Amino acid sequence: MRNFRIAKITFVSLLVFLLPLQESINPLERHPTVTHNSISESNVPIQGQSFLNFTGTISPNSQVNATWFSEVTVSESYGTDLLENRSMGLLWQIDEHLGNSDGWLDSAESQEFSELVVSSRTWSDSSSGGCCSFDYNPMDVIGQMEIHVTPPETGLINRTHGNWSWTESVTISGASDGRTLRLIDIPRSGALIEEVPLLIQLPDDWEFRYSPMSEVISGNPGLFTVNRSQAPVAHDIRITITQNMPPIISAARTPYSSSTISLDKASAFSASCTDSPLDTPQIQWTVSKEGQEISTYHNSWFEVVPKEIGFSHGEVMSVNATCIDFHGESSHWNDNPTVDGVKPTWNGTIVVGNSTKSPLDPTNLSPILAPAGSTLRFEVNGSDDSSLPVLLELYSNISEGWRQSGISNQTFEFTANQGMGINGAYMGLHQRHLERNPTLINVALLVSDDAGNTAIGQWVVKVLDSNSPTVIPRLFSNGIEVEASDKIHENDELQLNLSHSFDDLDSIDNVTWSIWIDGNEIIWEVQNWSVSEAILIPSLTQGAHDIVVKATDSKENTREETVSITVQPKSGAHIRVVEATLSEDSKVGGTSILTVIVQNDGADPAFARVCLSNICGRWTEQPFASSLQTGSGQGIVEFQFEMENNSLEDLYLNWDSASAGTNGKIPIEVELDSEDANYTFYILVLVMIISSMYMFYSMTRADGPE
Repeated sequence: MRNFRIAKITFVSLLVFLLPLQESINPLERHPTVTHNSISESNVPIQGQSFLNFTGTISPNSQVNATWFSEVTVSESYGTDLLENRSMGLLWQIDEHLGNSDGWLDSAESQEFSELVVSSRTWSDSSSGGCCSFDYNPMDVIGQMEIHVTPPETGLINRTHGNWSWTESVTISGASDGRTLRLIDIPRSGALIEEVPLLIQLPDDWEFRYSPMSEVISGNPGLFTVNRSQAPVAHDIRITITQNMPPIISAARTPYSSSTISLDKASAFSASCTDSPLDTPQIQWTVSKEGQEISTYHNSWFEVVPKEIGFSHGEVMSVNATCIDFHGESSHWNDNPTVDGVKPTWNGTIVVGNSTKSPLDPTNLSPILAPAGSTLRFEVNGSDDSSLPVLLELYSNISEGWRQSGISNQTFEFTANQGMGINGAYMGLHQRHLERNPTLINVALLVSDDAGNTAIGQWVVKVLDSNSPTVIPRLFSNGIEVEASDKIHENDELQLNLSHSFDDLDSIDNVTWSIWIDGNEIIWEVQNWSVSEAILIPSLTQGAHDIVVKATDSKENTREETVSITVQPKSGAHIRVVEATLSEDSKVGGTSILTVIVQNDGADPAFARVCLSNICGRWTEQPFASSLQTGSGQGIVEFQFEMENNSLEDLYLNWDSASAGTNGKIPIEVELDSEDANYTFYILVLVMIISSMYMFYSMTRADGPE
């Protein structure tokens, strides 16, 4: 009876196992048993595979049938969660919890473990058994489940190289809802059955469509493997399946055109197909002429030159792309361009600046002469025998990537300027002073029809010298360059340096110079002068002045640059005494007041005081200085002192200027008031007269008659 039961289980297992093989081309050969964690077989504790095969059609709101088969082989050293102390290994668990703990696994203990496994794997629905759920609900078991356990062999429990296994098979049934998409949920909770790959076989007209855990799914749209053991989290693996639909094809031809293709130029056709993520549809191409197939291609793209495969101007080339998916469904794309072997034609004129129109001749190799800064206008008309619009493109090297375009009739414009090869301020002084060649501008006209056939016109534009020199005057005061915020003072030594100036094409030696100050030209040794040498500017008076520098190149292009400066009063403090007077009541032995008017002709402010020998008065309360607005600055100094004698020796003005860093003494000479001196003289004279008259009277009386 036992042998009969084993034979029955083996037969059912083989039947379930072989059923998917009848619905596919030997899938087990294409999908061999996958070992857990992809480690070498000797180190893998769990091996095997599970199979979920949908045996019938899947329709909305209907019954769905499937078969389940699983075979799992487990190492004896790998403990089971059916018994306690899993870390001790399976043989120790059986001997300890199901046996007599004698260190020996006997047949009774082995049989009891088999019954324990059978009871744990006798499940009533597909979800509890670790298989799946369909459209959110578990699938029920139909009939009896077949389970066969091959327990560990009897013997010592300290061995490490044995295995035990079990197989199970069952028919399950579920129900679909009313949607067009179906959901299969594969549990991932850590059960032993989840450690082996699960192979899912869908009905012929169904395919895998999406799963958020697609990284653990591989295979084909209708037959794919779910490696649950590789899932990074413990969560159901949801799979969306749907009825197979033809793939979506997208194709294009390059270069793009509306309805034509060039006869003797290569055109490329490419296509892509979108289908199930597990599908890689095949792409097939055919090229036909008048219904007859000429060539085929099996690739996502191909390139063809119509002339090389027998086409002529005016013929239609039919191109068909077919996309075939895993189930044999196909989608198509067609293109029927007309072969065009005739170039477009064009004519045009050119206007340089304000000149008259001239015809554009592609055979003329002479340069087009254009003064720098002038505008060039190209007027072009294009046409094609297909009556389709013509693309006009004008290319130039005046800047990187310069291009203008238009359709059929277009006016192109650009300004001719000297290019990067000319002198410029970015160069060093020596380099910017060299002679340069005028710029040559290359111009190309490309006329293209819808098929990509082109006609070309090419010209060279020579840019003539019409730019004046660039004048960069640098002004120096007492050897230091004058910046915008600097002040220039009277009597400063001014020099003009022109060494940074340049002409775009001429060498600096071919540029002539003249300098004008307030409308008067100054003269210097121009003949022997080099632009690197500074030019001495004559002394300038206080006030505003304009220095004009004129430069003329060999083509008589002239540039003027004006340097406007304001000359301030001379720097420093320049002090002088304007007036010094004594008070009217000044007299010897009395108190006198000396008033001094002092003037500063310099721009630096100064203070002043009066001193008599070692006795000094107070400094002026405010400094005084000269300015353009007010003229020379004046200060009034008063000095009160005791006049000991008529002689005011060692009387002087003491001044100091902190900003100029200078100071000094100026002697002061004053005299007493003349009216006081005359009054004393008059008294003396009067006394002498009175005395003389008295003496004369006395003598007269003495000489009279007795």
